[in-house]
Amino acid sequence: MARLRRSPPGAPRSRVPRSQQPLPRADGPLITLALLHAADSGNPDSHYAGMVDALNDYARRYEVDTPLRLAHFLAQIGHESSFRATEENGSYSVARMHEIFGCRGGPSQYDRATDDCRLGPDGHPARLRPKLWLEPATYAGNPQRLLAYVYANRLGNGDEASGDGYRYRGRGLVQLTGRANYAAFTDAHNERNGNDPRDFVAEPDLLLSELKYAIESAFYYWDARTVNALADLDDLEGVTRAVNGGLNGLNDRGARLARIKKALGI
Repeated sequence: MARLRRSPPGAPRSRVPRSQQPLPRADGPLITLALLHAADSGNPDSHYAGMVDALNDYARRYEVDTPLRLAHFLAQIGHESSFRATEENGSYSVARMHEIFGCRGGPSQYDRATDDCRLGPDGHPARLRPKLWLEPATYAGNPQRLLAYVYANRLGNGDEASGDGYRYRGRGLVQLTGRANYAAFTDAHNERNGNDPRDFVAEPDLLLSELKYAIESAFYYWDARTVNALADLDDLEGVTRAVNGGLNGLNDRGARLARIKKALGI
């Protein structure tokens, strides 16, 4: 039996903090039910038991395998979807539709008191997507029309008439959105899973109906945006921007992160 080699006395030790070192396989699964409950306490053990193996599999594959990376990943997923495969709703009241999609600069530029956008440099409301203001009854409460419009000619989608914006609406644990992202995920999946070829462009609902693909798409999303590097810096705001595109729900994400760190001992 081979003996373990020990460092000679006085040899320098690794300067990489423990929170950034990969967890050894001998320690068992990276992600446990206890960690999942720390990330989101709203699901029963039975739900987590049905997904923990897939989470561990893809955590290894995508190198989300240090305490800091795990903590940030689980905190973000907990906030985004509570570890359930979800889809973008798209059914909004007129005011909510205006707030989410109607103003240049995003929801922060919406004024609820006037149901309008704040004034732009030209002294007029900084409205975006004029049809939401000119034809509100066409889009409010109608996800197919609304998402086809707001995501038209973006993210690899065709025009409004193509319906791509609704067809490739957000789905998964972290909502993958847009035809181009579904195509890129198809390529990534097939490269890593040669025995399970899939076409998520042709079958986008697989990210909703099959939990394993919802899980895999979250790790793909994380990897495609190189979020591991931000997690290594313990940069909550940077991680949140990479995942969310802004800082929505930052306090909740931070609270989840703190609970997971405590559970991991970091």
